[in-house]
Amino acid sequence: MAIERLELTNFTAFDYLNIEFSPGINIFIGKNGTGKTMLLKLLYSVLYSEGQVIGGQGPLFETILPKKEGSLETKLIGVFLPHQGRLGRLVKRSKVSSTAEIRIYSNGKPLTFTFSNHSLSDAKVQRRRKWTKQDLGTPVYIPVKEMLAHGPGLRSLYKSRLIHFPEIYIDILDLAYLPSLRGRIDASREKLLGLIRRTISGKVEREDEFFFLRMQRGKIEFPLVAEGMRKLALIWLLIQNGTLLEGSTLFWDEPEANLNPELMRTVIDILLELQRNGIQIFLASHSYVVLKLFDLLKKESDSIAFHSLFSKRKGHIACNSTKDYLRIDPNAISDTYANLYDEDIERALKRSK
Repeated sequence: MAIERLELTNFTAFDYLNIEFSPGINIFIGKNGTGKTMLLKLLYSVLYSEGQVIGGQGPLFETILPKKEGSLETKLIGVFLPHQGRLGRLVKRSKVSSTAEIRIYSNGKPLTFTFSNHSLSDAKVQRRRKWTKQDLGTPVYIPVKEMLAHGPGLRSLYKSRLIHFPEIYIDILDLAYLPSLRGRIDASREKLLGLIRRTISGKVEREDEFFFLRMQRGKIEFPLVAEGMRKLALIWLLIQNGTLLEGSTLFWDEPEANLNPELMRTVIDILLELQRNGIQIFLASHSYVVLKLFDLLKKESDSIAFHSLFSKRKGHIACNSTKDYLRIDPNAISDTYANLYDEDIERALKRSK
């Protein structure tokens, strides 16, 4: 499956937005408050809930989730956590009655849903051309905060108690705890698993709900493993257990978080290879290193789009999209680094006088 286009009106910070996506890698950039994470969460929630309704393909829908109706509103509330569980609080704030409308296209088929700022927990879903099971693979959302070290007991606590905790953290744990696939690992997956094993100097093992990194000198429990390494270990698990296979969709919020820039080359290599294996990817990033590595490492056959979100007059958020790194506009990340470079040169010239 590939998400082709998103059109939304009066949703959270957005008055109106219309974005066409790459079937490969999509990178959202922009200053804080321009809605990058909001878009990731929205797309993820829709894919998750629609797959639950119609029975999508992949381990999430075949192993973890039962097929049931009416899960979209519940998922939006569970992911965004609006106050008192009121869905209408996701509508762009207005002093008068207002309605949010979201339209998402996949394989030429639009899924449209609306809800008003008076809505408590119901969204009216309109399917002009129904998505089918074949349209939906497993959606995967990797949040900024790594969760494998905090997994033991957390899922059972979440399911038995009312705690104010975003569902994205529980969802990624559900996927990480899936057992490995039966059968032989294909060459493309083995290539990625080997790359990650070499980078983290070991492989991931699990005992009950506890994760360990097995290294030559022994095994180390995950709370004692660097958070950046745990993120790579999570990708290793998701590839090994068949979650990240062709047709899946990966959402990753700030992949650069807690990772040394030197390790980012490995992460970008992994993401490019996943894209080549038929996985659509959505990223939100504040990192110059991330953007530049994609620009340097991509092949001509790779499909990458940069989506620059920015605030215009009266707080209106707009988006410019391009497949060319040099045409990203505005590019606050590159501009900031260029300004730092200029300041450094200016200081050096003053000192040399």
